[in-house]
Amino acid sequence: MIGTQTAISINKLTTDELSFKQVAYMAYTGQYELVHSILRKLPVERRDEFSDKDILGQTIWGSIERIRSLRSVHNDELIKYEKQFLIDILEQFISYCNLTNLYPKEIFQSILYVSEELIHLASLNEAIKYLQLAFDLGINNFPNLRVDAINKITKIYSKQGRIEDSTNQLIHLIEHPYFITDSNQVPDILFRLSRAVLKSGEVAQYKMMLFLGLRYFYTNTETRRDFVDQLRLTYRSSYKLLFKRKVKIIDKLLYLIHLLYYKLPNFHKINFGSINKAATRSLLGIVYIINYIKKSEPVRLKKNHIGNFRPVLADVNNLDILSEEKKTNERGTRILITRAMGGIGDLLMMTPGLHALKNKFPNKEIHLAIPRRYFQIFQNNPDVKLIDIEEDFFSHFLYTRWFNFTDCPASRKESRSAPNVKKSRIDIFAQAMGVKGIRLFTMDRRPRYFISQDEHKFADDFFERAKLNDEAVIGIQLHSEETYRDYPQMENLVEVLSKKFKVLLFDSYRIDGYNFKNVIKIDSFRLREAFAIAHKCDGVIAPDSSFVHFAAAFEIPTIALFGPIDGEVRTKNYSNCKFIDAQDQLGCLPCWRNENIPCKLTGMRNSACMESIPVNRIVFELEKLLKRCGK
Repeated sequence: MIGTQTAISINKLTTDELSFKQVAYMAYTGQYELVHSILRKLPVERRDEFSDKDILGQTIWGSIERIRSLRSVHNDELIKYEKQFLIDILEQFISYCNLTNLYPKEIFQSILYVSEELIHLASLNEAIKYLQLAFDLGINNFPNLRVDAINKITKIYSKQGRIEDSTNQLIHLIEHPYFITDSNQVPDILFRLSRAVLKSGEVAQYKMMLFLGLRYFYTNTETRRDFVDQLRLTYRSSYKLLFKRKVKIIDKLLYLIHLLYYKLPNFHKINFGSINKAATRSLLGIVYIINYIKKSEPVRLKKNHIGNFRPVLADVNNLDILSEEKKTNERGTRILITRAMGGIGDLLMMTPGLHALKNKFPNKEIHLAIPRRYFQIFQNNPDVKLIDIEEDFFSHFLYTRWFNFTDCPASRKESRSAPNVKKSRIDIFAQAMGVKGIRLFTMDRRPRYFISQDEHKFADDFFERAKLNDEAVIGIQLHSEETYRDYPQMENLVEVLSKKFKVLLFDSYRIDGYNFKNVIKIDSFRLREAFAIAHKCDGVIAPDSSFVHFAAAFEIPTIALFGPIDGEVRTKNYSNCKFIDAQDQLGCLPCWRNENIPCKLTGMRNSACMESIPVNRIVFELEKLLKRCGK
């Protein structure tokens, strides 16, 4: 959560002086202390009037911060009082989501924050209850939060002595690494799994997990040191480990290489840090090569002689449940790409790379494992065969190539090079799939999306009923998935445009307001229906989100509104797209911040740069673009 200090005197404010809209703005801008204080003073019977994901989320964060401050002074009575308020607000948030049948990311973040605090307060069963409820509500839709929830559950189980339950949860993650959004989380999971296995008395499996921690490829060398130290303690000395007959040669080699690496002096002190950097690259290079020469085996559960489950390394060539599937794959006819999350914009930006990959390997099937709710993005796309990543059984070990985009290569590349990002996500995704050289250079970079004949007819009928065929129609995507990319003056923009064009407003939630003449709200249609309608628009206006990339697939004239993210990089491959930002007014752009990092200028969640884009500039650039494109 993002918070800010405020100069307003909280004690002088009363809820009678504040409207829902004012409190919602405070919450939207991250003023959690103020929002918490306002709801704290409300009578219980009035709290429902302020049911909103931002208000309730910021109130929860303010309550957690209050409890933390009370813990530091050991005020148990006030902690008990504040804890009850925290639980009441969380229950209100859950009830609000159930009532609207909408479960945004904020509800799951709130559950995770509250459960963490409950663990600190030794309310373990209560924490488990809410974490399990998160899975019932749909936390699987957010893979990074899902992994966090599983980690918290395993920690609670471990504290309660439920070793088998803790082990099973951790093994589920290791067996399905394509759910993990950051590969650097894998070693932490393995390390905790090794401890859980040791507590259950499986010493051999405990050692195996430690060696597996060295064998997996990840870049955090300090985490690797933890495995080296734990192995040295387990065998009492490096000498005994290296001369132990039962230890595999490959494991001895990996341990020795790591040991020598950590014996290397710190040459940074004498300005020869390049030696340490070269050693780090060599270490990671050797681990990477070993992973390709001898792939890390999957961890699977087997019952031991007393009926308990224990983790073992499975022999990929002897997985009974997969033997027939593997026989059909012996000639290497399939490629696997996994992505456990959206968003729609990223999936569309993956399509040029997928098409280039298919052209590179025309005789191989490309299996794209994604959540079923995103299948519609690839409907009628001949480049891929879709797999439900959450339901269908498959093993990434049975593919000749596996590209895991849950650990998003574009996010990693951008975070390393920000704010000097130069490469578009389309190119990053394609290169991460192995599209290089002349194929990358000649690749068609337009996103690929296929509209069926039935969808064309649906859109034609809609335009006919709405009497839009002889009108200039502008489609506007009101919101992005993340609020820091939204345009705060959108309602003013729509009002101005409605005096010149027919305007179609697109949003996945019910659209309130915007009650202007010539405005039609598209908020009750399925995604493919909405895209079919948008395809017929003369122009599109959207923040940095899915409609920008959808419009590019059909070269629809588009005005893309950008703030923290570099619009030039995102839209460089879209010929009929004009991006607008506030770089001429604010030199801090692009900062490449995300939803969890406050704006440096305001200290709040909303982006000052998005607020600085004038409405009249957008209208001017739209009319200019439409004229250039002959609309």
